[in-house]
Amino acid sequence: MPEDLSPEDQLCLLLARGRFSPAIAKRAVDRLEAGPNWDLVLQRLQAHGLIPLFYHRLQTLDFPGVPQPVREQLRRTFRNNAIWNVLLTQELVRLLTRLGAAGVPVIPLKGIALAESLYGDSALRTCIDLDILIHPRYAAESLRVLHASGYAHRCGTPAFFHRLVRHGKDCELRREDAHMVYPLEVHFGLIWGGPVERRLVADIWSNAVPRPFHGAPACALCPEWEFLHLAEHAARHRLSPLKWIVDLDWLLVRGALDWKNAHEKARRMGWERIVQFSLAACAVLFETPVPEPFAGMPRPSALRILGSGPGSLEFPREALFNLLLLPTLRQKLQFIAVRLFVPSPEDCELLPLPCALFFLYYFMRPWRLAGTLAKWLIQAGVARLRRLRTSKRSNVNSRG
Repeated sequence: MPEDLSPEDQLCLLLARGRFSPAIAKRAVDRLEAGPNWDLVLQRLQAHGLIPLFYHRLQTLDFPGVPQPVREQLRRTFRNNAIWNVLLTQELVRLLTRLGAAGVPVIPLKGIALAESLYGDSALRTCIDLDILIHPRYAAESLRVLHASGYAHRCGTPAFFHRLVRHGKDCELRREDAHMVYPLEVHFGLIWGGPVERRLVADIWSNAVPRPFHGAPACALCPEWEFLHLAEHAARHRLSPLKWIVDLDWLLVRGALDWKNAHEKARRMGWERIVQFSLAACAVLFETPVPEPFAGMPRPSALRILGSGPGSLEFPREALFNLLLLPTLRQKLQFIAVRLFVPSPEDCELLPLPCALFFLYYFMRPWRLAGTLAKWLIQAGVARLRRLRTSKRSNVNSRG
Protein backbone atom coordinates (compact mmCIF):
# COMPACT_ATOMS: atom_id res chain seq x y z
CA MET A 1 0.00 0.00 0.00
CA PRO A 2 1.50 3.37 -0.99
CA GLU A 3 2.66 5.29 2.07
CA ASP A 4 2.30 8.68 0.35
CA LEU A 5 -1.49 8.44 0.56
CA SER A 6 -3.62 9.75 3.40
CA PRO A 7 -4.96 7.23 5.95
CA GLU A 8 -8.45 7.83 4.50
CA ASP A 9 -7.34 6.93 0.96
CA GLN A 10 -5.48 3.89 2.21
CA LEU A 11 -8.58 2.69 4.06
CA CYS A 12 -10.77 3.04 0.96
CA LEU A 13 -8.29 1.11 -1.18
CA LEU A 14 -7.81 -1.66 1.38
CA LEU A 15 -11.54 -2.35 1.61
CA ALA A 16 -12.15 -2.16 -2.15
CA ARG A 17 -9.47 -4.59 -3.34
CA GLY A 18 -10.33 -8.00 -4.72
CA ARG A 19 -7.79 -10.00 -2.73
CA PHE A 20 -8.91 -9.52 0.90
CA SER A 21 -6.69 -11.80 2.96
CA PRO A 22 -6.63 -11.91 6.79
CA ALA A 23 -3.47 -9.76 6.71
CA ILE A 24 -5.23 -7.12 4.59
CA ALA A 25 -8.26 -7.27 6.89
CA LYS A 26 -6.01 -6.60 9.90
CA ARG A 27 -4.44 -3.58 8.19
CA ALA A 28 -7.92 -2.24 7.46
CA VAL A 29 -9.05 -2.77 11.07
CA ASP A 30 -5.97 -0.94 12.36
CA ARG A 31 -6.84 2.10 10.23
CA LEU A 32 -10.48 1.96 11.23
CA GLU A 33 -9.64 1.88 14.93
CA ALA A 34 -7.16 4.76 14.48
CA GLY A 35 -10.15 7.02 13.76
CA PRO A 36 -10.00 8.33 10.17
CA ASN A 37 -11.63 11.56 9.06
CA TRP A 38 -14.99 10.10 8.08
CA ASP A 39 -16.06 13.16 6.12
CA LEU A 40 -13.08 12.65 3.82
CA VAL A 41 -13.71 8.92 3.60
CA LEU A 42 -17.35 9.40 2.62
CA GLN A 43 -16.42 12.09 0.12
CA ARG A 44 -13.86 9.81 -1.55
CA LEU A 45 -16.22 6.83 -1.60
CA GLN A 46 -19.06 8.86 -3.09
CA ALA A 47 -16.85 10.36 -5.81
CA HIS A 48 -15.56 6.95 -6.90
CA GLY A 49 -18.74 4.88 -6.57
CA LEU A 50 -17.33 2.58 -3.89
CA ILE A 51 -19.81 2.93 -1.01
CA PRO A 52 -21.62 -0.42 -1.57
CA LEU A 53 -18.41 -2.45 -1.68
CA PHE A 54 -16.93 -0.51 1.25
CA TYR A 55 -20.07 -1.11 3.36
CA HIS A 56 -20.07 -4.81 2.50
CA ARG A 57 -16.47 -5.19 3.63
CA LEU A 58 -17.23 -3.29 6.85
CA GLN A 59 -20.04 -5.76 7.50
CA THR A 60 -17.61 -8.68 7.24
CA LEU A 61 -15.38 -6.93 9.80
CA ASP A 62 -18.32 -6.07 12.10
CA PHE A 63 -17.79 -2.28 11.77
CA PRO A 64 -14.79 -1.81 14.10
CA GLY A 65 -14.40 1.85 15.10
CA VAL A 66 -17.16 3.07 12.75
CA PRO A 67 -19.38 5.74 14.38
CA GLN A 68 -23.09 4.95 14.38
CA PRO A 69 -24.07 8.00 12.23
CA VAL A 70 -21.52 7.00 9.57
CA ARG A 71 -22.66 3.40 9.72
CA GLU A 72 -26.27 4.48 9.24
CA GLN A 73 -25.42 6.73 6.30
CA LEU A 74 -23.51 3.93 4.61
CA ARG A 75 -26.37 1.52 5.24
CA ARG A 76 -28.93 3.85 3.64
CA THR A 77 -26.77 4.37 0.57
CA PHE A 78 -26.14 0.64 0.27
CA ARG A 79 -29.85 -0.13 0.55
CA ASN A 80 -30.87 2.48 -2.01
CA ASN A 81 -28.24 1.24 -4.45
CA ALA A 82 -29.40 -2.36 -3.96
CA ILE A 83 -33.02 -1.41 -4.69
CA TRP A 84 -32.03 0.52 -7.82
CA ASN A 85 -29.92 -2.39 -9.04
CA VAL A 86 -32.80 -4.82 -8.53
CA LEU A 87 -34.97 -2.60 -10.72
CA LEU A 88 -32.23 -2.42 -13.36
CA THR A 89 -31.87 -6.21 -13.23
CA GLN A 90 -35.58 -6.70 -13.81
CA GLU A 91 -35.53 -4.21 -16.69
CA LEU A 92 -32.51 -5.86 -18.30
CA VAL A 93 -34.20 -9.26 -18.11
CA ARG A 94 -37.29 -7.78 -19.78
CA LEU A 95 -35.21 -6.28 -22.60
CA LEU A 96 -33.12 -9.40 -23.15
CA THR A 97 -36.26 -11.53 -23.31
CA ARG A 98 -37.89 -9.31 -25.92
CA LEU A 99 -34.75 -8.92 -28.00
CA GLY A 100 -34.09 -12.65 -27.80
CA ALA A 101 -37.62 -13.40 -29.00
CA ALA A 102 -36.90 -11.16 -32.02
CA GLY A 103 -33.71 -13.08 -32.80
CA VAL A 104 -31.36 -10.26 -31.75
CA PRO A 105 -28.20 -11.46 -29.93
CA VAL A 106 -27.20 -9.16 -27.06
CA ILE A 107 -24.11 -8.74 -24.90
CA PRO A 108 -24.84 -6.85 -21.64
CA LEU A 109 -21.91 -4.55 -20.88
CA LYS A 110 -20.61 -3.19 -17.58
CA GLY A 111 -23.22 -2.32 -14.93
CA ILE A 112 -25.49 -5.02 -13.57
CA ALA A 113 -24.10 -7.94 -15.56
CA LEU A 114 -20.54 -7.05 -14.61
CA ALA A 115 -21.50 -6.64 -10.94
CA GLU A 116 -22.93 -10.15 -10.82
CA SER A 117 -20.13 -11.83 -12.77
CA LEU A 118 -17.31 -10.12 -10.83
CA TYR A 119 -18.71 -9.59 -7.34
CA GLY A 120 -21.40 -12.26 -7.24
CA ASP A 121 -23.95 -9.69 -6.04
CA SER A 122 -25.29 -6.72 -8.01
CA ALA A 123 -25.73 -4.76 -4.76
CA LEU A 124 -21.94 -4.41 -4.40
CA ARG A 125 -21.47 -2.09 -7.39
CA THR A 126 -22.97 1.26 -8.29
CA CYS A 127 -24.74 1.24 -11.65
CA ILE A 128 -26.22 4.28 -13.36
CA ASP A 129 -27.80 2.82 -16.48
CA LEU A 130 -28.08 -0.24 -18.68
CA ASP A 131 -25.55 -0.92 -21.44
CA ILE A 132 -26.02 -3.51 -24.17
CA LEU A 133 -23.91 -4.36 -27.22
CA ILE A 134 -25.76 -5.11 -30.47
CA HIS A 135 -24.17 -6.21 -33.72
CA PRO A 136 -24.70 -3.46 -36.32
CA ARG A 137 -26.54 -5.86 -38.64
CA TYR A 138 -29.31 -6.14 -36.01
CA ALA A 139 -29.50 -2.40 -35.33
CA ALA A 140 -32.78 -1.71 -37.11
CA GLU A 141 -34.56 -4.68 -35.53
CA SER A 142 -33.20 -3.93 -32.06
CA LEU A 143 -34.36 -0.30 -32.23
CA ARG A 144 -37.79 -1.47 -33.36
CA VAL A 145 -38.04 -3.84 -30.37
CA LEU A 146 -36.80 -1.20 -27.96
CA HIS A 147 -39.25 1.40 -29.22
CA ALA A 148 -42.06 -1.14 -28.87
CA SER A 149 -40.83 -1.73 -25.30
CA GLY A 150 -41.35 1.92 -24.40
CA TYR A 151 -37.88 3.31 -25.07
CA ALA A 152 -37.46 6.60 -26.91
CA HIS A 153 -34.41 8.32 -28.32
CA ARG A 154 -33.57 11.71 -26.89
CA CYS A 155 -33.73 13.02 -30.45
CA GLY A 156 -36.76 11.78 -32.34
CA THR A 157 -35.48 12.61 -35.84
CA PRO A 158 -35.55 9.28 -37.74
CA ALA A 159 -32.70 10.38 -40.01
CA PHE A 160 -30.30 10.14 -37.06
CA PHE A 161 -30.82 6.45 -36.43
CA HIS A 162 -29.22 5.34 -39.68
CA ARG A 163 -26.24 7.63 -39.14
CA LEU A 164 -25.78 6.52 -35.53
CA VAL A 165 -25.43 2.92 -36.64
CA ARG A 166 -23.31 3.71 -39.69
CA HIS A 167 -20.92 6.18 -38.08
CA GLY A 168 -21.49 6.21 -34.32
CA LYS A 169 -20.66 4.02 -31.36
CA ASP A 170 -23.83 4.12 -29.29
CA CYS A 171 -27.37 5.36 -29.04
CA GLU A 172 -28.90 6.70 -25.82
CA LEU A 173 -32.53 5.87 -25.07
CA ARG A 174 -34.70 5.91 -22.00
CA ARG A 175 -38.02 4.64 -20.74
CA GLU A 176 -40.19 6.31 -18.15
CA ASP A 177 -43.02 4.84 -16.12
CA ALA A 178 -45.03 6.26 -13.26
CA HIS A 179 -42.16 5.89 -10.80
CA MET A 180 -38.82 5.42 -12.56
CA VAL A 181 -36.67 6.52 -15.48
CA TYR A 182 -34.57 3.76 -17.06
CA PRO A 183 -31.54 5.03 -19.04
CA LEU A 184 -30.29 2.66 -21.74
CA GLU A 185 -27.19 2.88 -23.88
CA VAL A 186 -27.25 0.70 -26.99
CA HIS A 187 -23.72 0.13 -28.28
CA PHE A 188 -22.93 -0.85 -31.85
CA GLY A 189 -19.20 -0.75 -31.08
CA LEU A 190 -16.93 -0.57 -28.05
CA ILE A 191 -14.49 2.22 -28.90
CA TRP A 192 -14.99 4.18 -32.11
CA GLY A 193 -18.03 2.82 -33.91
CA GLY A 194 -18.56 2.95 -37.64
CA PRO A 195 -16.28 1.54 -40.36
CA VAL A 196 -13.06 1.93 -38.35
CA GLU A 197 -14.31 -0.63 -35.83
CA ARG A 198 -15.56 -3.37 -38.16
CA ARG A 199 -12.64 -5.71 -37.52
CA LEU A 200 -12.90 -5.22 -33.76
CA VAL A 201 -16.67 -5.84 -33.79
CA ALA A 202 -16.21 -8.99 -35.87
CA ASP A 203 -13.57 -10.34 -33.48
CA ILE A 204 -15.67 -9.55 -30.39
CA TRP A 205 -18.74 -11.33 -31.71
CA SER A 206 -16.80 -14.31 -33.07
CA ASN A 207 -15.40 -14.84 -29.56
CA ALA A 208 -18.63 -14.12 -27.65
CA VAL A 209 -19.90 -16.89 -25.39
CA PRO A 210 -23.52 -17.74 -24.47
CA ARG A 211 -24.31 -16.61 -20.91
CA PRO A 212 -28.01 -16.35 -20.00
CA PHE A 213 -28.84 -13.57 -17.57
CA HIS A 214 -31.42 -14.63 -14.96
CA GLY A 215 -32.87 -17.04 -17.50
CA ALA A 216 -33.04 -14.49 -20.32
CA PRO A 217 -31.03 -15.20 -23.49
CA ALA A 218 -27.75 -13.28 -23.61
CA CYS A 219 -24.12 -13.52 -24.64
CA ALA A 220 -20.99 -12.30 -22.91
CA LEU A 221 -17.59 -11.03 -23.91
CA CYS A 222 -14.99 -13.76 -23.80
CA PRO A 223 -12.69 -13.42 -20.74
CA GLU A 224 -9.87 -11.88 -22.80
CA TRP A 225 -12.09 -9.23 -24.37
CA GLU A 226 -13.71 -8.49 -21.02
CA PHE A 227 -10.24 -7.88 -19.56
CA LEU A 228 -9.14 -5.69 -22.48
CA HIS A 229 -12.40 -3.73 -22.41
CA LEU A 230 -12.05 -2.98 -18.69
CA ALA A 231 -8.38 -2.00 -19.06
CA GLU A 232 -9.14 0.25 -22.04
CA HIS A 233 -12.17 1.78 -20.33
CA ALA A 234 -10.19 2.59 -17.17
CA ALA A 235 -7.38 4.18 -19.19
CA ARG A 236 -9.83 6.14 -21.34
CA HIS A 237 -11.35 7.74 -18.23
CA ARG A 238 -7.95 8.29 -16.63
CA LEU A 239 -8.77 5.80 -13.86
CA SER A 240 -11.60 7.95 -12.54
CA PRO A 241 -13.89 6.99 -10.96
CA LEU A 242 -11.86 4.30 -9.24
CA LYS A 243 -14.62 1.73 -9.58
CA TRP A 244 -13.31 1.01 -13.10
CA ILE A 245 -9.87 0.08 -11.80
CA VAL A 246 -11.46 -1.83 -8.90
CA ASP A 247 -13.38 -3.88 -11.50
CA LEU A 248 -10.11 -4.66 -13.24
CA ASP A 249 -8.46 -5.69 -9.97
CA TRP A 250 -11.32 -8.07 -9.15
CA LEU A 251 -11.14 -9.55 -12.65
CA LEU A 252 -7.41 -10.17 -12.26
CA VAL A 253 -7.94 -11.81 -8.88
CA ARG A 254 -10.61 -14.05 -10.39
CA GLY A 255 -8.10 -15.15 -13.07
CA ALA A 256 -9.11 -17.76 -15.66
CA LEU A 257 -7.69 -15.77 -18.57
CA ASP A 258 -5.52 -16.91 -21.43
CA TRP A 259 -2.86 -14.23 -21.00
CA LYS A 260 -1.04 -15.13 -24.18
CA ASN A 261 -4.27 -14.72 -26.15
CA ALA A 262 -5.10 -11.45 -24.35
CA HIS A 263 -1.64 -10.07 -25.09
CA GLU A 264 -1.90 -11.05 -28.75
CA LYS A 265 -5.24 -9.25 -29.07
CA ALA A 266 -3.81 -6.17 -27.36
CA ARG A 267 -0.75 -6.22 -29.62
CA ARG A 268 -2.88 -6.60 -32.74
CA MET A 269 -5.06 -3.63 -31.71
CA GLY A 270 -2.10 -1.51 -30.60
CA TRP A 271 -3.39 -1.42 -27.02
CA GLU A 272 -0.32 -2.75 -25.20
CA ARG A 273 0.66 0.58 -23.63
CA ILE A 274 -2.80 1.50 -22.34
CA VAL A 275 -3.36 -2.00 -20.93
CA GLN A 276 0.03 -1.82 -19.22
CA PHE A 277 -0.91 1.59 -17.79
CA SER A 278 -4.14 0.26 -16.23
CA LEU A 279 -2.38 -2.82 -14.87
CA ALA A 280 0.39 -0.67 -13.40
CA ALA A 281 -2.27 1.36 -11.60
CA CYS A 282 -3.77 -1.86 -10.20
CA ALA A 283 -0.33 -2.91 -8.97
CA VAL A 284 0.23 0.44 -7.24
CA LEU A 285 -3.18 0.77 -5.61
CA PHE A 286 -4.00 -2.86 -4.80
CA GLU A 287 -0.66 -4.71 -5.02
CA THR A 288 -2.13 -6.73 -7.90
CA PRO A 289 0.44 -8.96 -9.64
CA VAL A 290 0.89 -7.88 -13.26
CA PRO A 291 0.71 -10.81 -15.72
CA GLU A 292 4.06 -11.45 -17.38
CA PRO A 293 3.08 -10.54 -20.98
CA PHE A 294 2.09 -7.03 -19.80
CA ALA A 295 4.88 -6.39 -17.30
CA GLY A 296 7.53 -3.77 -17.83
CA MET A 297 5.82 -0.37 -17.61
CA PRO A 298 7.13 1.99 -14.87
CA ARG A 299 4.52 2.35 -12.16
CA PRO A 300 3.02 5.82 -11.63
CA SER A 301 2.77 7.24 -8.12
CA ALA A 302 -0.47 6.70 -6.23
CA LEU A 303 -0.95 10.46 -5.81
CA ARG A 304 -0.74 10.93 -9.56
CA ILE A 305 -3.33 8.21 -10.13
CA LEU A 306 -5.79 9.61 -7.60
CA GLY A 307 -5.26 13.13 -8.89
CA SER A 308 -5.99 12.32 -12.53
CA GLY A 309 -9.75 12.67 -12.42
CA PRO A 310 -11.98 14.24 -15.07
CA GLY A 311 -11.40 17.87 -15.91
CA SER A 312 -13.03 20.58 -17.98
CA LEU A 313 -11.45 19.20 -21.16
CA GLU A 314 -12.47 15.59 -20.55
CA PHE A 315 -14.47 15.18 -23.75
CA PRO A 316 -11.83 16.48 -26.20
CA ARG A 317 -9.24 14.48 -24.26
CA GLU A 318 -11.33 11.34 -24.74
CA ALA A 319 -11.71 12.07 -28.45
CA LEU A 320 -7.92 12.43 -28.72
CA PHE A 321 -7.50 9.16 -26.80
CA ASN A 322 -9.77 7.39 -29.29
CA LEU A 323 -7.90 8.92 -32.20
CA LEU A 324 -4.50 7.79 -30.93
CA LEU A 325 -5.80 4.24 -30.43
CA LEU A 326 -6.47 3.82 -34.15
CA PRO A 327 -3.58 1.94 -35.78
CA THR A 328 -3.56 3.43 -39.31
CA LEU A 329 -3.55 6.94 -40.76
CA ARG A 330 -6.56 6.13 -42.92
CA GLN A 331 -8.61 5.15 -39.88
CA LYS A 332 -7.51 8.26 -38.02
CA LEU A 333 -8.65 10.46 -40.93
CA GLN A 334 -11.99 8.60 -41.11
CA PHE A 335 -12.51 9.13 -37.39
CA ILE A 336 -11.71 12.86 -37.62
CA ALA A 337 -14.00 13.33 -40.64
CA VAL A 338 -16.93 11.67 -38.87
CA ARG A 339 -16.48 13.70 -35.70
CA LEU A 340 -16.17 16.96 -37.61
CA PHE A 341 -18.85 16.64 -40.25
CA VAL A 342 -21.43 13.93 -39.45
CA PRO A 343 -24.39 15.34 -37.44
CA SER A 344 -25.01 14.00 -33.95
CA PRO A 345 -28.04 13.97 -31.61
CA GLU A 346 -26.52 16.93 -29.76
CA ASP A 347 -26.96 19.01 -32.93
CA CYS A 348 -30.64 18.09 -33.05
CA GLU A 349 -31.12 19.00 -29.39
CA LEU A 350 -29.53 22.38 -29.97
CA LEU A 351 -31.75 23.20 -32.95
CA PRO A 352 -34.63 20.80 -33.76
CA LEU A 353 -35.36 20.80 -37.49
CA PRO A 354 -37.91 18.93 -39.61
CA CYS A 355 -36.63 15.98 -41.66
CA ALA A 356 -36.86 18.04 -44.87
CA LEU A 357 -34.20 20.41 -43.49
CA PHE A 358 -31.91 17.71 -42.09
CA PHE A 359 -29.14 18.66 -44.53
CA LEU A 360 -28.63 21.91 -42.61
CA TYR A 361 -27.09 19.98 -39.74
CA TYR A 362 -24.05 19.27 -41.93
CA PHE A 363 -23.37 23.01 -42.13
CA MET A 364 -24.14 23.60 -38.46
CA ARG A 365 -21.94 20.78 -37.10
CA PRO A 366 -18.48 22.44 -37.47
CA TRP A 367 -19.76 25.70 -35.97
CA ARG A 368 -21.28 23.91 -32.98
CA LEU A 369 -18.03 22.05 -32.36
CA ALA A 370 -16.07 25.30 -32.56
CA GLY A 371 -18.41 26.90 -30.02
CA THR A 372 -18.18 23.88 -27.72
CA LEU A 373 -14.38 23.88 -27.90
CA ALA A 374 -14.31 27.61 -27.12
CA LYS A 375 -16.51 26.97 -24.07
CA TRP A 376 -14.17 24.20 -22.86
CA LEU A 377 -11.13 26.43 -23.28
CA ILE A 378 -12.78 29.25 -21.32
CA GLN A 379 -13.72 26.83 -18.52
CA ALA A 380 -10.17 25.46 -18.42
CA GLY A 381 -8.76 29.01 -18.30
CA VAL A 382 -11.06 30.03 -15.47
CA ALA A 383 -10.18 26.88 -13.53
CA ARG A 384 -6.48 27.59 -14.07
CA LEU A 385 -6.84 31.16 -12.78
CA ARG A 386 -8.68 29.91 -9.69
CA ARG A 387 -5.91 27.42 -8.95
CA LEU A 388 -3.27 30.13 -9.32
CA ARG A 389 -5.22 32.45 -7.01
CA THR A 390 -5.59 29.69 -4.42
CA SER A 391 -1.88 28.88 -4.67
CA LYS A 392 -0.90 32.55 -4.16
CA ARG A 393 -3.16 32.82 -1.12
CA SER A 394 -1.60 29.66 0.34
CA ASN A 395 1.89 31.04 -0.19
CA VAL A 396 0.97 34.34 1.48
CA ASN A 397 -0.58 32.56 4.45
CA SER A 398 2.45 30.29 4.83
CA ARG A 399 4.80 33.27 4.82
CA GLY A 400 2.66 35.04 7.38
